[in-house]
Amino acid sequence: MWVEHVLNPKTITSIYPAEPPSLSQVQLHELSVICGGDLQCRLRFDLKDFPVDAPIKWVQQKSNTVQLSLNLIQTELIQCTIPGGSGIGALSVIHDGTRFQVTFTTQPQGVAFQAIATWIHVDNISSYQNELR
Repeated sequence: MWVEHVLNPKTITSIYPAEPPSLSQVQLHELSVICGGDLQCRLRFDLKDFPVDAPIKWVQQKSNTVQLSLNLIQTELIQCTIPGGSGIGALSVIHDGTRFQVTFTTQPQGVAFQAIATWIHVDNISSYQNELR
């Protein structure tokens, strides 16, 4: 599982203790490239599924959507096509033992983003009330 290999897995496993959240049908909100010493990419997206045992704060706020922000560190081989439409697609995060291959695919356009990164850091996990759900 990809979550086991990120720099701070507890950020996700504390919210989803049984199994990591599905990365299918995520809604991509932001894709940014950060130039500097090591090239980085930040992906910010909504997950399809809300946790069964959500934190009490999220329940009190009547949240229904989880937003996750991942920072891909030491990124290379970036390919990006700006998809039209809703930004809903499948995010694939595969760890091959040394690096991560990250791909975001939409229908019917196909691969919209692809990168290879040495590390992934979970920048943020939060919730909000999505009026569209």
